[in-house]
Parts: sequence; C-alpha cells; structure tokens
Amino acid sequence: MLVFLLLLPQQFACERKTSDKDLVYVTAYDALRTMNQPTGVFGRHTKSVFCDPRSRELYAQKHIAGAVNVPFEDMTLEAKGVLGEDTSVVVYDSDYNDVLARAASKRLLELGFNRVYTLEGGLKAWEKAGNDVATGVPANAPELPDKPVQ
Repeated sequence: MLVFLLLLPQQFACERKTSDKDLVYVTAYDALRTMNQPTGVFGRHTKSVFCDPRSRELYAQKHIAGAVNVPFEDMTLEAKGVLGEDTSVVVYDSDYNDVLARAASKRLLELGFNRVYTLEGGLKAWEKAGNDVATGVPANAPELPDKPVQ
C-alpha cells in the first residue's frame, strides 16, 4: 500500500520542469552525426528525426529535408503520436535569434522525450553548412488537425 501511494503521483505527473540548463545544443555537423549514431542495446539504431516547431506556413516555405513539422502550439497533444515515443529529436527554428527551438526542446523534454537536441543557428546555420533544404509539404507528412483534439 505504501509503495502504491508513493508511485501514485508519478502516474499522474505527465510533465517535468525544465530550464535552459537541460538543453543540449548541436551544430549542423553534430546533428547529422547524432542522427546516424547507433544507440540502444547492442548499438542498434533508434528512430531519429528533425522537428520543425514553426507554423505550417513557414515549414512549407523552407525546412530541413525530411524534417517533421509539429507546430509548437500542437506539440503537447501531437508530439508523441507524430514523432514516436523512443526517438532522438533534433529541434530547429529559423535562425540564431529565434527562441522557438529552445521552447520546443524544453516542451519535448517535459513530455518525456529523453534524447532532445537543439540545432544552434537553426535553418540558417543548416543552410550555411551546405545541407539540403526542401519546400512544400511532403506527400507522406502526417496530417495534423486544425484544432487540438480534446
């Protein structure tokens, strides 16, 4: 009974508090290396994804090729379903001064994601390093509801 009472708050506590100290920043080169680095038991690869928390409109204008768009305002309800539970996530925004990637990275940590990285310099640094960008919305992009699901 005592163990049950001690574990009860953890069952209903879906968020943990985070700060900027919890963020792990990566360069474009380190982001690619992180995405391809074996993890888990016996060095097997786990799922890795670039996450763009900007609006759907900004994502369609330009994004990291292969990135998944989970707008920040939808992140709480949609992140686990769209990104997957056991995923390494590299979050980016538009440039060096944009705070959206930091806020989204912290939100993912609060939601229980353990391997969250923040791309320094965002899309601007990614392009400057000579990496691929894309426009439009991929045909296989997950459809997010216009309004959060209640």
